[in-house]
Amino acid sequence: MKGTRLTILVLLLPFLFACAGRPVQLGPSERVPYDASEPLDIMATECGAQVLLFLPFFNNNRAARAYKMIQEKAGDRYIANVRMREQWTYLVFGIVQCTDMVARTYPKLEVESKLRIEVAEPTDSP
Repeated sequence: MKGTRLTILVLLLPFLFACAGRPVQLGPSERVPYDASEPLDIMATECGAQVLLFLPFFNNNRAARAYKMIQEKAGDRYIANVRMREQWTYLVFGIVQCTDMVARTYPKLEVESKLRIEVAEPTDSP
């Protein structure tokens, strides 16, 4: 009896962690000056599946993968706004779930980090 309970526990344990996804922070991590006259929208889509409604395949971190793709495509551009949409397609043996993200990006402006201070030298003439 004790062995049966342990076997059931071991078999059910993976299902407790199967749908544990990580939160993703979308949008800018810090404010930087950017050129608002040159917007560029970047799109990324990532999909996963739920087989028999409880076996996830590439499903838990769709948003993180999509946002990482946007960051790679954006390069040095400033990510100012992120829109996200979820799509589900029902199949005979499960569900295909996709996350679409569109990010509005702008080129960053170069800001001089050093402050120039000009000091007038004193003159000895009266």
